[in-house]
Amino acid sequence: MSDISRFEWARDHENRIVFVMIDGSGGEVSGLGAALTMQISKNGGAFAACAGTISEIGDGWYSYLSTAGEADTPGPIAITATGAGTIQQNLEYVVANRIYNTKSYTYPVTRSDTLAPVPDATVEIYTQADRVGLVWSGITDEFGHARDESDALPILQIGKQYYFWTFKVGFTFPNPDLETIT
Repeated sequence: MSDISRFEWARDHENRIVFVMIDGSGGEVSGLGAALTMQISKNGGAFAACAGTISEIGDGWYSYLSTAGEADTPGPIAITATGAGTIQQNLEYVVANRIYNTKSYTYPVTRSDTLAPVPDATVEIYTQADRVGLVWSGITDEFGHARDESDALPILQIGKQYYFWTFKVGFTFPNPDLETIT
């Protein structure tokens, strides 16, 4: 079986994926057209036949356009693709609630006296000053930038105000720090 790929799908939307079908020696397999068998498992449920549209791109590459109904459940989506003379391809996606008009936001945490970065500080982002409405949490990296467990910056809505709370033993931070995302 092939390695697993992992990407994000938009919830309640059609989502297009592309993948390659290979044989036992690793060569691309062309000519299968829509004769692939594809199955989908939503959020750990039983596998069922895919309902979207399969098409061949060329040179062993294929395209699958899911239905919106295949992306109606937040969480992991597992897809298998098989065809005559091919090795099963295993694909993994995550259905997520996307908020439009957002951006990755760099929030630097620095010492107040030297402005040197502060690594390993906990950062929490809330919608209200009294620590209500948690929207994100993470730890600062060696540059003092807040990142989550996937090493990603917070993704926040443009034009909205958020309250940042920062904690680290031996440090005092100006909590909450009100930031407007521009």
